[in-house]
Amino acid sequence: MNSKPNRIPFLVLFLISCIFSCTSHDPSPISEDLRERSVATLEEVLHQQQSWVKVHAAEYKLWAGYPNGVYEVFLEEKERLEAIPQYRIGIWRVLAQASPTQAATYWPKIVGAFNDPSGNDRVHAAETAAKLGLSLEDLAPKATSEVLGGEINSLYVYTLWSTLHGENPTRSSGDLLELILSPGVEELPKMQAAFALRNYGNLTKEQWEKLADAALEEPSESMAKVYLLSAAFLHAPDAATEEAKYLNLKRNLLAMADSPKKGERMEMAIALGESGEVEELPVLVGLLEGNNPIMEEGESREEALENAVNADIRATAAYAILQLDRTEEYFLAWGDWMVVVFYLMGMLGIGYFFSRKNKDEKDYYLGGGKMNPIAVGLSLFATLLSSLSYLSYPGEMVKYGPVIFSGVLIFPLVYYVVGWFLIPKFMKLRVTSAYEILEINLGVSIRLLATFFFLSLRFLWMGTIIFITVHTAILSIFGFDPSFTLLISVLLMGITIFYTTMGGLKAVVFTDVIQSAVLIGGALLTLFVVSWHFGSVSAWIPQDWLPHWGELKLGFDARERLTIANALLTTFVWYVASSGSDQMSIQRFLATENIHTARRTFGVSLITTFVVQVLLGFVGLAVLAYFTAFPRYMAPGETLNTHADQLFPKFILVGLPVGISGLVAAGILAAAMSSLSSGLNSTSSVISEDLLKRFSKAYKQPKNQLRSIRNLSLFVGVLALGLSLLISRVEGNLYDIIVKVVNLFVSPLFVLFFMALFVPFATARGTFWGGIASVAIAVAIAFFKVWGIEVLYIMPVSLGVGILIGTLLSWVDHKIFGNPETMAKRIKAAAIIKDEFPEKDEL
Repeated sequence: MNSKPNRIPFLVLFLISCIFSCTSHDPSPISEDLRERSVATLEEVLHQQQSWVKVHAAEYKLWAGYPNGVYEVFLEEKERLEAIPQYRIGIWRVLAQASPTQAATYWPKIVGAFNDPSGNDRVHAAETAAKLGLSLEDLAPKATSEVLGGEINSLYVYTLWSTLHGENPTRSSGDLLELILSPGVEELPKMQAAFALRNYGNLTKEQWEKLADAALEEPSESMAKVYLLSAAFLHAPDAATEEAKYLNLKRNLLAMADSPKKGERMEMAIALGESGEVEELPVLVGLLEGNNPIMEEGESREEALENAVNADIRATAAYAILQLDRTEEYFLAWGDWMVVVFYLMGMLGIGYFFSRKNKDEKDYYLGGGKMNPIAVGLSLFATLLSSLSYLSYPGEMVKYGPVIFSGVLIFPLVYYVVGWFLIPKFMKLRVTSAYEILEINLGVSIRLLATFFFLSLRFLWMGTIIFITVHTAILSIFGFDPSFTLLISVLLMGITIFYTTMGGLKAVVFTDVIQSAVLIGGALLTLFVVSWHFGSVSAWIPQDWLPHWGELKLGFDARERLTIANALLTTFVWYVASSGSDQMSIQRFLATENIHTARRTFGVSLITTFVVQVLLGFVGLAVLAYFTAFPRYMAPGETLNTHADQLFPKFILVGLPVGISGLVAAGILAAAMSSLSSGLNSTSSVISEDLLKRFSKAYKQPKNQLRSIRNLSLFVGVLALGLSLLISRVEGNLYDIIVKVVNLFVSPLFVLFFMALFVPFATARGTFWGGIASVAIAVAIAFFKVWGIEVLYIMPVSLGVGILIGTLLSWVDHKIFGNPETMAKRIKAAAIIKDEFPEKDEL
């Protein structure tokens, strides 16, 4: 991703330079020269040194955010040296970190080495498992139990450390501390326990006090001394950083700068780098430059600097400096805040404006039934492409590459299937709630089941939008403390409830059009800014398939997370199922005048979705290139892989000029509120038509309906807000959470509509159990991974199973038991269509 000369005209360059000078970013404490020397040192050690010094340099590059070349170098090491015990563990450890999509390839090898009681690299395997966050208690329970039931040695310590990463760990950092404080424990296990504690942390104030006392009391000649000091120094509570004990820890650490022991210098450097205390930078620079190298008798300074001992120290100092380079904090400027405030005020004004134009229920839910198809299409696009998509697509591109985006190639087939098979069916039955169709064909029980599926889907969807928007975007961009999460969520939902309950569908569609423009504009601005930094568009587009994306595969494979065919199948099923069963989609079809305008509406939504998905894919590539070139803008511990979903929000904060950062942040809020507003409107519509009107006589009075509808939207919003607090308990990355939680009921819901619309002999009993079976298989795949099926097959498999079981049971019910309900309901449906729409040929 090399930069090319900028060819933008001089005047444009001058104006843009003036804008970019008005950023809210302070200069880094690390100079460009020192940064380049640190990176060059790591590169030099990686290529010139051997064995574990090479491993250390590789890991330092990965952790500091400069992964280029590491994967390729260690693939060569694997080819040449994988047969060497102990060092092979280091090779697997580096490759697992350099290519996380292939990490699972190396986990069984590491666990296998640990399970071999006669192997001479069990200790290295246990240490590596702990460093990679693998729980040997989960992966090798028998061997783990045997080790922890034996003597306290190196294998014991590292195995204990690994158990802290379990799904339900029975041990804690207190067990490591107890081992350190136990009398009679040898220096080596004590040192390794302190090393583990420095990496793991999670100490209470009382535990830290004990650790700090132990560190200060440890004899200076003990090999555990520096590791105890480092662990206590790094994990000191904020309130203790001005105490004498903390300052004493720091003085003891700094005294290690000229130690004759390599390990003491390296551990001291890591502690200083990860602490973020920039005032100690000269100490690290001295180590980097080898001002006082460890020398053997008769060895010159130049020779000493090139040996493995000092190379290891210099690489560690380089890593520590690059860690200090990532300690700066960034915040929105006042200009950004003004943009966001004016935007939110505008949304409230729109809700108030349209509230004065709604006269009845049809105006509120369907906008009078004669809305502009292009505006409705943009609204449908904004609804389907929520803030979940806006945040997850760039992150998916960063972590896994462009495979999922190949799904847009199936859009023409989606348009044909929806436009010529589904839309005509819906337009023949002009109803307020889509689920009236199910009652007409299959009875009340199926309509109520569909209502349950829909409400479950939409409540989870809205709750996830609130959670993801607040946790992934708002907290990152606006810099709020996580303790304000609930207050922010209430404010976000409150504004949305206000303009939705006031204005109905007209307000939703109007604001969706505005928000679509902001959404697209935010993506375009990001691409422009990154291209400005690199000099051209081609400079930031990868020329080769990146190693951490994993192997590119084409065919269908339910046990692979991503292949081209999997992406096409999943995309097709999601769009057809959503368009054919989701009240939010069907509501917009019914808001148009006839089949032709409904098709145009759907076509507009597909075209805009295609454009924005491609844009967001390029946004992912752009921010990937940006943070690869400027990893200093990521916080310590953040990497391109582990924080892929946060890179776009992070770029909005650090990469854009004042004002533009606020505009794009407003775009993310826009996407969230657009989807939430549509969810509120359509969900309250279903509750109104399918539940309240059916079971409440008072609700049927016309004078009460519009007020009740608004109160209902308020209730829906509050319930979704409550669910958002529970979504935080769901594990997995952003895209997986969306597929597992948000899309769980998509296929089961469409199973009911498919049976009602396309299976002539469908019965209520058969359809009911087909829907239940579809939910069961979706849950089994999502949360139990039955048969090893990956999450992207949740929708295709659950759809197929539901239709198969529903069709089979309906046939049995119809043919064997002679159930007469099917034909009677079909005749009733045909009569309704004929009586209410004699002009159906024009539809």
